[in-house]
Amino acid sequence: MPTEHETKVLDIDVNEIEGKLRRLGAKEEKEVTMRRWVFDMNPKGREWIRLRDNGKNVTLAYKKKSGSGISDTEEIETEIGDFDKAYDLLSKINFKARYYRESKRRMFRLKGMEFTIDTWPKVPALLEIEAESEKRVREGLRLLGLGGKDIGNMCMIDVYKKYGIDVDSMEEMRF
Repeated sequence: MPTEHETKVLDIDVNEIEGKLRRLGAKEEKEVTMRRWVFDMNPKGREWIRLRDNGKNVTLAYKKKSGSGISDTEEIETEIGDFDKAYDLLSKINFKARYYRESKRRMFRLKGMEFTIDTWPKVPALLEIEAESEKRVREGLRLLGLGGKDIGNMCMIDVYKKYGIDVDSMEEMRF
């Protein structure tokens, strides 16, 4: 099964990170509002289905976390057509919608690495670095001078918990 190689860096200075990425020659994409539904499969086994609209395309993904390391998430993702129809379909076949979330994302691409600055309701902005290997993710951290920062591939529920916010009881989070 394919492995996702990514990490999050919390509490970033957005202007500083964007400035560094621009100076490095990263290609910047315009900010988009992300919409996502998450459906439980096996909450205790940390498995879920994610339906996401990133403003350009809609994807459906199976995800399973085995830990919080850079390479500890299995992911199978495919592009689909219509966000709302996919939600209706998943609901009809008895997948239980756990929650709906919105975030704002600005992406930068550099040397095969994706650097995304994500803004979520109620928590400080964070940086996510994704690449084809753990080594390349660590290279991205080094390029930005973030080698010693608190990193980890935690899910957003855990990010919210870190800030003392229990999102399990919140069915929707919108801007």
